[in-house]
Amino acid sequence: MDRLTFLIVVGLGVVAIMCLFGMFARLYRKVGPHEALLVYGFRGTRVVKGGGRVIVPMIESCKVLSLELMSFDVAPQQDLYTNQGVAVTVEAVAQIKVKSDTVSIETAAEQFLTKSPDEREGLIRLVMEGHLRGIIGQLTVEQIVKEPEMVADRMRSTCADDMSKMGLEVISFTIKEVRDKNEYIANMGRPDVARIKRDADVAAAEAERDTTIKRAEAQRASAIARAQADQERVLAAATAGDCRAGQSSTDRKRTADQGAGS
Repeated sequence: MDRLTFLIVVGLGVVAIMCLFGMFARLYRKVGPHEALLVYGFRGTRVVKGGGRVIVPMIESCKVLSLELMSFDVAPQQDLYTNQGVAVTVEAVAQIKVKSDTVSIETAAEQFLTKSPDEREGLIRLVMEGHLRGIIGQLTVEQIVKEPEMVADRMRSTCADDMSKMGLEVISFTIKEVRDKNEYIANMGRPDVARIKRDADVAAAEAERDTTIKRAEAQRASAIARAQADQERVLAAATAGDCRAGQSSTDRKRTADQGAGS
C-alpha cells in the first residue's frame, strides 16, 4: 500500500468516526437539574433528572418536563362569601412545583406533559380557587383580614392531597389583598380607632391632671419652705435682739457700779 492510499484510508476512517460521534451526539439527550427527561418506548417509561441518555431512533422517544417553580395569581373572578354572608374579593399568589421523586414526576407527566404552561397553570388555578372558596366560606371577614397566615396554612394543607394526585406540591400561598364592595372592611376598624383615640384622650387628661397636682404640691412645698425660712429668720432676729438688750443692761449696770465706787 503506497503512502497516498494509506492517507486516504486514514482520512476516511477519521470522517467515519466523526460521523459516528455526530450521530451519537444527535441521539444523546440531556437535561439540567431543573428538568426531567421522560424516555418512553419498547423498554417502558424511564425518568432522567439532571443527566442524559441515548435515545434509540424509531423505538424510543422522549419529552422534557420542567421542574421549575411555578408562580401565578389565584384571584377568583366571582365574589367569595364568608360565613357571615359578606361578599369579598381575595387575591393571592401561589407557588407550585413538581415533586422531585420519580413517581410524582411520572404522575405530573401524565397530567401535564402535552399541555402548554398556560394550560397547566389554568388547571391548577381552578383547583386552588375551588379550595379557596370553601375555606373563605368557613371564616369571618375579621379572621381573613387579621390572620392571613392562618388562611394560607389552611390552603396548603387542604390542597395537599389534590396537588399530590397531580404530582405537585404547594411551596407557598400568600394572601395579597382582601376587599369588599360594601366597605365592611373599611368600617371594621373604626371601633378600634375610636377606642384608641378615647384611650389616648383619657391618658392625656390623666397626665395633665397628674402634672397639675404635682405642680401644686411643688408650689405648696416651696411656700412652706419659704414660710419656715422666714420664721427662722424672725426667731434668729429676735434672739439676736434679746442678746443685745441683755448686753446693754449689763453695760449700764457696770457703769453705775463704777460711778458709785468713785
